[in-house]
Order: sequence, then structure tokens, then C-alpha cells
Amino acid sequence: MAEAVGVRVSGIVAVLLLGWAATGLSADSSEVTADEARVLESARALALAYTQNLPNFICTQVTHREAQDQITFGTTFNGASSSRGGAGPAGAPHDSGGMQNVIEERLTFFDQMEHYEVVAVNGKKADGQQHMQFGGAISAGEFGSALNNLFDPRAHAEFSWERAASLNGRSVDVFKFHVPSQNGTIVLDRDTGQKILVASSGRLLVDSKTFEVERISSSLELPVGFPIKMATIEITYRPVEIAGKTYNLPSRSEVRMKDSVRLYVNEIQFREYHKFGVESTIHYDGPPSTPNP
Repeated sequence: MAEAVGVRVSGIVAVLLLGWAATGLSADSSEVTADEARVLESARALALAYTQNLPNFICTQVTHREAQDQITFGTTFNGASSSRGGAGPAGAPHDSGGMQNVIEERLTFFDQMEHYEVVAVNGKKADGQQHMQFGGAISAGEFGSALNNLFDPRAHAEFSWERAASLNGRSVDVFKFHVPSQNGTIVLDRDTGQKILVASSGRLLVDSKTFEVERISSSLELPVGFPIKMATIEITYRPVEIAGKTYNLPSRSEVRMKDSVRLYVNEIQFREYHKFGVESTIHYDGPPSTPNP
């Protein structure tokens, strides 16, 4: 299942299915040398087997969410414009109509599927709230969908090597990628019923020695006139030890979305990883789960 990212504004609900339309047959890496292709193909092999190699685990997901009024704040996607008006405390509205809150959830990865249980909102215990029912920007699927959707041959993604770089003291290869619209992201605006396929592009950072993906940054190429004006997601991975073994798992993610009214920014942290044991329970009557390929 594709990764889902959505935004809800004034009754409008838009959903982005960050997957592929499955019409392509193979990936294209024609703009890389033999050595660069070796790095890319090694990363592909690890990515396509990623969820199958993960253990069952539990972690804490903390999401810092902010929405800023585009007109009042004058904020751009890159944050170049300065905002007017101050931000209130977590959970309180901005003077100009913005909002901030912090959502803490218990995320269980079991049988290659993600399950979310909302624990607290703004430090207060939450009862009956579900992951995909919050207003503003929402996301799911960081544990495998993002990798699989990019490297699956049916995505027909095109890769080109950009440069060598360093990330947290490790050598990485930076690749640019582009997924064409015919195999691209399904974008559905539930309020208007509009459903389109859009291309996506971004950068991929791959560890030059382990061939593990360290970061994915992706941007959707949305058409003029569509209710969602901008959507990006960036996922950063790090080594995490679970039950004596080390796995490459998300440490943070950032989702940015913009409509004609507001800019939405979600900064997500993943922490306190530990093995899912027989003493643990999953509340399946809670938030909807996000299966991974």
C-alpha cells in the first residue's frame, strides 16, 4: 500500500498516495557510471527487502505540527519570508489564525504493517483520537513504503548521480531521481473529487559502504489550479539497535504541504525503539493501519 499524506482545511480533505501507478516495467539509471550503478543497485536490493528484514517492534512517534496562515504570515515554502504575529503555546492558536500542537503516538510495526495508537495531545492523555482523523497535514508509511515506492521497478524511476558528500561523518553518494507522472503519485482531493497522477522528484543519499539509504527528499510536481499547491516529504534514517541487532530505521521525518490558505509543517521524531514481545498488545480498534509492500 502506498504511503498516505493528507491535509484537512475547512472541511476539505486531500489525500496523497505516495506510490506508483504500476505501469512502468523497469527503472532507468542511464546517467550513472558502473561504480555509481553498483551503489544504486545495492541500495535497491536492500530497499526492496527492507520491510521483510525488519523485526516486530514498538517505538514512540512524536509529531510537532504547525499551520501558518499564508496571507497573514506571508510564509513561503522555503521560509524565506518573515512571519508577522507571534506563536502561542502548543495547542493554542496563533494570533493570526495559525496553530501548533504536539501529538505523541505509540507506533507498532507488526507483520510488516504499521499500527498507530494516539497516546497524548499537547501533553494530555488522549482518548478515542485516531491517527488519520487529525486536521492539518497527516502522514504514514515511513517504515518501508517510501523506499519501496522509489525502487520498485514498476515505478520506472530515473536516477542520476549528483555528487559525493558527507553526512554525520559518513561518506554518501547523492543521487537525483525523477518518477514520471504516468507511474507517479496519486493525488485525491476528497472535497472536489479530483484525482490526478503527478510526477515527483528529489534526492537520495546512500551510504557509500553499507549501501543503506540515509535520507530521501521528495517533492510532488502539482499542476496549477489543483487545491494542493505544494507537498514535500523528507525522511532521515539512522542505525537503531533492537534486541541486540542493528537496523536502519527512520529517526525523523518532515512533511510540508501548502494549499491556497495555509502552510502545514509536520516535524516527526521516532524514538524509544524496542522489540515487540508477547507481553505487548496492539489495539486494532484504534487508528487505521498502514501496510507496507
